[in-house]
Amino acid sequence: MDERMWVKKLIEHGLNLAYDIDANAFFLFTESGRSFYILKEILKKVDEKKKSKLKILDKILNKKMKIIVFTPNETTYKKISSNANDDIIVIYLSYRENSRYQIVLSGLVYSLNLGYIKKEDKVVSIVGPKGSVLDTIMILDVKEHIKITKLYEFLNNLEPNIRKTVKEVLKLALELGREGREGKKIGTIFVIGDTLNVMNLSRPLILNPFAGHNVKVFDEDVKGTIKELSHIDGAFIITEEGKVVAAGRFLDIGGKVEIKKGLGARHLAAASITKNTNAIAITISESGGIVRVFKDGKIIAEIQPNELLLFD
Repeated sequence: MDERMWVKKLIEHGLNLAYDIDANAFFLFTESGRSFYILKEILKKVDEKKKSKLKILDKILNKKMKIIVFTPNETTYKKISSNANDDIIVIYLSYRENSRYQIVLSGLVYSLNLGYIKKEDKVVSIVGPKGSVLDTIMILDVKEHIKITKLYEFLNNLEPNIRKTVKEVLKLALELGREGREGKKIGTIFVIGDTLNVMNLSRPLILNPFAGHNVKVFDEDVKGTIKELSHIDGAFIITEEGKVVAAGRFLDIGGKVEIKKGLGARHLAAASITKNTNAIAITISESGGIVRVFKDGKIIAEIQPNELLLFD
């Protein structure tokens, strides 16, 4: 079976599945736009015949289900949006995600923000790996992914350098939250970005083990070192580009910040440093391994250590 026929069959199966489970929206992700024209051709043929195995047409025509096509390619967006009809919504994704799950979550974020879907909706998505042919059908209950979509929305609004670093630190934090160190739970803080101001608003608790070393958090050996040092008091300080500049820093707490009851000094310090600088802080709770992301003095996301986050 050639690629075009493969994609056509996949889209048809996805549409039928959307009908069978009474989905509220059908997502299609495309880089080149080819699958958009295949979708359009399928819907046109169904409309002309007035009968088809694709019972979904009635839902589409009666506006009971939305057909949404996403592309991260600006040229493709301009081309297909000018060729879309009233039955198809076209959305431009400003950032190319890597994994299939990330790609679909980016679609959820945009659709929720634009009011095309609601928290109680169910979505069928046709997606493929970054830059490759479509190969996957996903079903998502939107309400089950709301918390994670907020995190992805936050990440997508960051500049590329710091986005990459925050994702890497999140992966490391979740590993530490799950595994601890030598079987024991640990709690720590990572502060990312606005490094000069962060250093000025903190002081060393130990001799800095990273002084004089040009090392980055993307290096597996460096991550191993961070894990070994994760039991010490204080914060790890990391630049936007991922360079680890310090460990064991005591963060000054200044100004009024509000955090949830039950959270201690570590979270208060993370809230304070992000309110008084442009940094982002990621904490690991010693009690349960919960990972929290702070910005502007507030908690952006709370993630259970075993929660599925797919970062490439």
